Amino acid sequence: MQCAHFLLALLCSSAASLAVVQQKPSASVDPNLSPIQKVVTLVSEMKAQTIKEGEEDLAAYDKYMCWCETTKAEKTAAIEAAEAKIADLESFVEEAAAKEGQLKTEIAGLTDDIAADQDALASATSMRAKENAEFKTEEAKNRRRNSPDSAFSTV
Repeated sequence: MQCAHFLLALLCSSAASLAVVQQKPSASVDPNLSPIQKVVTLVSEMKAQTIKEGEEDLAAYDKYMCWCETTKAEKTAAIEAAEAKIADLESFVEEAAAKEGQLKTEIAGLTDDIAADQDALASATSMRAKENAEFKTEEAKNRRRNSPDSAFSTV
């Protein structure tokens, strides 16, 4: 794998080096050298540049891999925390639904109790009003009978 990266870097940098070399001749290339010696010098310079760029690329790759591993660890931890929270929330929802059903049942029972108590209160109130009316009627009769005027009239 590294060999493939190296070859790719070599090809890319050699093309770039040729463009640079063609534009500006190297200081180390002597015009008195034979064409083969010039090519050897240029290839040597390209090799040095390619090795330098390969090392830079490797450093950048190592930095990127470090970032990837760190990010992966962070994301994995975040996913695990989120899954745990989801499980907690699902159990909470189930408990809340059960509590809701229980409370609805209690509310229905209490509503029935309230209605029965209101009926009993209304019945007791009407009975109390009726007994109060009878009591007042009876009390009025007793007062008339026991009043001094009534005592004189019977004598």
